[in-house]
Amino acid sequence: MVRIPKKKVKKSKVAKAGSHSSNKGAKKRDRKATETALMKAAIQVFAKKGYDAATTKDIAKTAGANEALIMRYFGGKKGLLEAILTRTDDLGEESSIKREAELKSDLHLDEALFESIMERCSDFKHYSDFMKVAVSRIILDPDVSRIIQTKIYSKAIPEMTLELEKFKKAGEIDSKADLKSVAFGISSLTFALGFMAQVVYKFPDSEIRATIKEMVRILQKGLKPDSK
Repeated sequence: MVRIPKKKVKKSKVAKAGSHSSNKGAKKRDRKATETALMKAAIQVFAKKGYDAATTKDIAKTAGANEALIMRYFGGKKGLLEAILTRTDDLGEESSIKREAELKSDLHLDEALFESIMERCSDFKHYSDFMKVAVSRIILDPDVSRIIQTKIYSKAIPEMTLELEKFKKAGEIDSKADLKSVAFGISSLTFALGFMAQVVYKFPDSEIRATIKEMVRILQKGLKPDSK
């Protein structure tokens, strides 16, 4: 019996393109997963050893990754710290800065402000050791300070301003209120309570909570539309 050789079937361009696209997608996901692992590992190492004593070798070992990837993905230890401070969405948890900006529309202004500030303070407490390291670098290193300043002014403040605008449209905030200034004031208050009062001065949780409640009451009263 004569065997008829099978014709080679060429893969279509579409199939090839799909395969190539799939490989690129997988590589992109792998890189993102590695970056996230390195960022999380760096938080642990920085908190335990401090920024100066921490090495990229320590961080890579904790993350179970190749040390060379820290330079390739972040440009070194400083770039890794900056990434942690500015790419919180990549850590696999909801960004606290984003939550601070997202004053829930189903709540009244006082309720939304209280919840937002409380959540942010909770983050400061959870990452207290790391935040001590991060804040010291922000103070000592102009480059890191500039990165954070840009992050606050270009993202965090505008996001909160937009959320406050919803309450202005709903009639809970005076139409003449400067929302950008209000957003900056709330952000500053959050840092003062979340980091300085809670982490540095170690005020008890009950006092932090009571202070937030009172400050929100004052804010709401000041922002209330003129009844005249």
